[in-house]
Amino acid sequence: MKRALVALTMLIGVQTCLAAQTKDEEQAEMVQGLVRIVGAQAGITLYCRKAYAIDDKVSEGLLRTVRPTLDKAIGHRQALAAIDEEGQRLSKEIAEIGAERWCADQRELLNTDGLRVFLD
Repeated sequence: MKRALVALTMLIGVQTCLAAQTKDEEQAEMVQGLVRIVGAQAGITLYCRKAYAIDDKVSEGLLRTVRPTLDKAIGHRQALAAIDEEGQRLSKEIAEIGAERWCADQRELLNTDGLRVFLD
């Protein structure tokens, strides 16, 4: 009986640890998504205006929603650091594939879910 209780306690402890890990992973994924949104909007503003019309209201609205959420999730300083890191990553990505292709990819992604950052 004592062994069964010890086994049950260990099982509950393992499940609790796994649940906490999953929650942490979900949080990290959400934060990464928010950081990528901020980076993408910066990239769109800097690189895509040459080829496409951008809906500034939608783009700015995304940032007004995402930035406070990101700050709340990880703190202002960490958010700034994550955004800076994403900016560096994004700059390398755009340099590798070219702004024209990157912007076309963003346009395809962002104009499919009812959210129209690109007007044309």
